[in-house]
Amino acid sequence: MPTNQLYADQKLPVRGSIQASHQEGIAGFGSAGTWFDGAQRIAMLRAVRQAGQCLLCQQRKQSLSPYTLQGVHEHDGELPDNVIEVVHRIKTDSGRLTRRWFDRVIQTGLSEPEYVEIVSLVATSIILDSFALGIGAGLISPPAAQAGQPTREVNKEVFDGGAWVPIMDVVQEETDTGLPSAPNIFRSMGLVPAAIAHFFGVMRAHYSLSELDFALSRSQIELIAARVSSLNQCFY
Repeated sequence: MPTNQLYADQKLPVRGSIQASHQEGIAGFGSAGTWFDGAQRIAMLRAVRQAGQCLLCQQRKQSLSPYTLQGVHEHDGELPDNVIEVVHRIKTDSGRLTRRWFDRVIQTGLSEPEYVEIVSLVATSIILDSFALGIGAGLISPPAAQAGQPTREVNKEVFDGGAWVPIMDVVQEETDTGLPSAPNIFRSMGLVPAAIAHFFGVMRAHYSLSELDFALSRSQIELIAARVSSLNQCFY
């Protein structure tokens, strides 16, 4: 699908930078990543979209604690149960994830770099799908899976900073906005550089304000973003 055809049937104008980032973002699901091949990454995109209809996820979402309910997630069987557990929980109930839950997932055989790549894929799909639904467009169709094997390359420039996974070791400098030069959401994906590139390739087109003319100040925009995140029960 050419970039200029994305969202072409919508009355609302969509910036070219967003169209381009969404086109590249959806295509990225079909290419082999660091730990999962194209077919597996596309299967995760489908799993994210199916999570809202999963009965177990619905029951857990409505319960006082999601950890009191046992069961099996509804899925098409293309991905292992531990991967589905991560995908569904991040999509449907991320605000109540705990370190104990994470440790249990890792004990099932999922590695920390694999977990980071899954988080990146789920978060990227949520951006793409939320935008499409927000403007009344249909979800972007998954791409065809491309040939190729995962690179299995790990970034060694990480350290234990007290997070669930090792984070990127970079020098932090304060910017003119008062924000750190490398935000924690960036550093948290440090184990898998390709995961950073995929997620931020989509996110940056929405969040970067340097080339846009706003009547609001950066601080005011951050306040609005923080309020919306709070209302959405954003864990981060």
